[in-house]
Amino acid sequence: MQLHLFGEEPAGQRPPRKESLPPLERFEAALLYGAIGDALGWPTESLRPAKHRYPFQLPLKTFVSWKKRVGGKWWGYEDSISPGEYSDDTQLMLAVARSIDERGHFVPDYFAYVELPLWLQYERGGGKTVKTAARKLLARRAGWLNNFYRQGDLDYRQAGANGAAMRNLPIALAHVHDTTALIRDSFYNAIITHGHPRAILGTILFGLAVHCSLTLSAPPPPARLIECILDGLRQIPRVMQDDARLQRWIYTWDQGLLNKELRFSQLYRHALREAVGYLKHIPEFLARDPKDYYAFAGALEPATRGSGLATVCVAIYLFLRYLQHPQQGLTVAVNTFGSDTDTIALFLGSLLGAFHGLQAIPLDLKSRVQDQQFLLTIARQLYAIAAGTLDQPEPGEQIGDRRSFYFSILSWEVAFHEMFQQAYQDGDPLIHPALGLGTIEQQEEQPLQREGYVARLIRVQFKCGQTCVFHSRVKENGSPSESLAEEVMRALEEQNR
Repeated sequence: MQLHLFGEEPAGQRPPRKESLPPLERFEAALLYGAIGDALGWPTESLRPAKHRYPFQLPLKTFVSWKKRVGGKWWGYEDSISPGEYSDDTQLMLAVARSIDERGHFVPDYFAYVELPLWLQYERGGGKTVKTAARKLLARRAGWLNNFYRQGDLDYRQAGANGAAMRNLPIALAHVHDTTALIRDSFYNAIITHGHPRAILGTILFGLAVHCSLTLSAPPPPARLIECILDGLRQIPRVMQDDARLQRWIYTWDQGLLNKELRFSQLYRHALREAVGYLKHIPEFLARDPKDYYAFAGALEPATRGSGLATVCVAIYLFLRYLQHPQQGLTVAVNTFGSDTDTIALFLGSLLGAFHGLQAIPLDLKSRVQDQQFLLTIARQLYAIAAGTLDQPEPGEQIGDRRSFYFSILSWEVAFHEMFQQAYQDGDPLIHPALGLGTIEQQEEQPLQREGYVARLIRVQFKCGQTCVFHSRVKENGSPSESLAEEVMRALEEQNR
């Protein structure tokens, strides 16, 4: 099959689905308001007002320019963030969207072996877990269904944060009329990088919340929305049981465990009870200070603030509490310091957009968010996928195998190395395996504390509509540190043995 490249027009159509879809603008608003929430919440993600002085006024209600320190003492440099620019949350959401085929199926091979490794070169604010998982996927012995990494204090089986849930919106939109497919593809999406049931359930839970926000009539009583989500959660065991891939993954998960009480099924049941408890107690907190629910869900505790369940449930709580006052709700999410502000705001913005449509988004935010037109293009593509109106691939067309993905990355590495060896000038074109044709807009160099090294940042505007800042540390004119070539070559050598 041939993945549809967002930004290109489909060649033809197939008969549309018979089910009626929610209005297109609700798809558009979900993508836009989610990215807006991410861009608003990113500057406050690590903010502690009692300890820091920030160059913007609090509470934060609009886009601001700010500087993010990247790396430690020897490798550190400053990334200048312009007003409205989004973080890794939205970047990975876009990568998932490009990994959905014309039939609406999420293609985990493409996301795991193309999008995710290449994202390492332009990520902004990416977490250790997802970056480690992405690197491990370049090794031939690892696969998206078998990425059981252990590195330092990171353990795949213990990875329960929200790094998968934050990128799951496109899957929810594409499967608006098929909760079975939504659960299955959400599960696939999660286990590429995260192995703990808390992350998997959080990913599915966010998908189900988007589904319910899109399909329920306005305004739903809290109990009705919660029951809609719980009804979806009840379907998960059947989906797991009926899917051979998931059965194989669970079997692998359980192998080699010394403590049989830590099997996947036991941890899953514990996480499910946690999720159901968070959801069922939401009505008790709707008239109280939002921080009370944050505390109840553990979203303010350093150890659990990024939990895949806690952050999604907080967003659902805020959605219900501020259903008629969406801008106020987003302001609360962005300014609840000590929480995972950008991801919770992304979840909340997506839910509010899916429910209210474009009317809920303030005009100044809608017009200034990064890559606004590209987000709208993706929303329209996902709407066409959900409607069944995208052209089907010709019989026999293949998406490619892992070896072909490796060669596409190696081909790109030539341009990537030349970029950071300053062989390009502003205005020069290049072609990226996932993003297509792009043009270099701006290049910046910063000295590093480590002698002989500099950091280079290169902004590229792609024809599809996405803007990326590629970054790497470089020793004089040597290889950029974010090169993928060595890992890919090693994987190809392992394959040939």
